[in-house]
Amino acid sequence: MIALSLIALIISILIVWMMLGRKWRALLWTMACLVILTIAGGYLYLQFVSVAFGEKCEDNRVWKIEGYQIIEKKCIGFAGPYYYPVSLYKDGEEIDQILFTPDSTCLVEFVLTPADTLIFDVCENKLR
Repeated sequence: MIALSLIALIISILIVWMMLGRKWRALLWTMACLVILTIAGGYLYLQFVSVAFGEKCEDNRVWKIEGYQIIEKKCIGFAGPYYYPVSLYKDGEEIDQILFTPDSTCLVEFVLTPADTLIFDVCENKLR
């Protein structure tokens, strides 16, 4: 369906192109080029801005407990204070992530499925 719409659009543009005089073709060609350049420039601008103001993260603390690896990162975004997401890895693959853990607790809880919850005691390096 999309292919038919594109073909119909191209045929319509070609018919209009043939009907236009020489002056109007030059104007239409110039306007089309300006629109394409504006769209491409806007896209590139947004890409550069998102990279420049994106979040920056570094590993803060790492725990290895019974075949699992827990990594707490220290991240900062475009604005605001640091935040500390905690990720759970097994065999190098990220299984789950939580966005907040209180500093006063030793327990980190990951809910993999509603029936499967892993609770780690990071102070004693063991799985509960």
